[in-house]
Amino acid sequence: MKIGLLGGSFNPVHNGHIELAQTALDSFNLDKILFLPSGNHPLKKDHSIPPVEIRYELTRKAIASYHNFDISRLDMETTEPSYTKFLLMRLQNVFPHDKFYFIAGSDIISELQKWHDYEWLLNNIEFIIANRPDIDKTSWNKLEYIDKFHFMEMKPVDISSTMVRKMIKEGKDISALVPLIIEKELISLYSA
Repeated sequence: MKIGLLGGSFNPVHNGHIELAQTALDSFNLDKILFLPSGNHPLKKDHSIPPVEIRYELTRKAIASYHNFDISRLDMETTEPSYTKFLLMRLQNVFPHDKFYFIAGSDIISELQKWHDYEWLLNNIEFIIANRPDIDKTSWNKLEYIDKFHFMEMKPVDISSTMVRKMIKEGKDISALVPLIIEKELISLYSA
């Protein structure tokens, strides 16, 4: 099976995540998308983030109606920083015959060198990159690993988790930004 991996803090999950997952599924003929909420993200030190169980449950509800979407706890149950290499090794143990595609925005391209053992990742997983028009691509030509990425064209989705949280705090309407099924829960969680 070809499995797309969409990891992140999902703080909170929003329609941009779902559109990214659906576009990757369709564009690369993937069999399924596995959402992987992270318990301990090594590059994000936001201590106000809701517990991972809450973020997991909201994400599970948000994707429940998509039959090719699934969710996993494999990136939640570690007290160590959630490095992608170790996550992938755990996934390979659970799904030894499947091929994995890590789905991300183009902003990770210049960040990848900061990732733990990024060379190992480049040799052990395929990267699907959503092309974002607002990213400066001039430095990419100097990267020796640029040919390792599969680029996916998609209409820009101007939604971020930060935006959703801010709009909730300001009492603004988020109905166009998040799945309807979790809207009320998100308002309750992030307006407190």
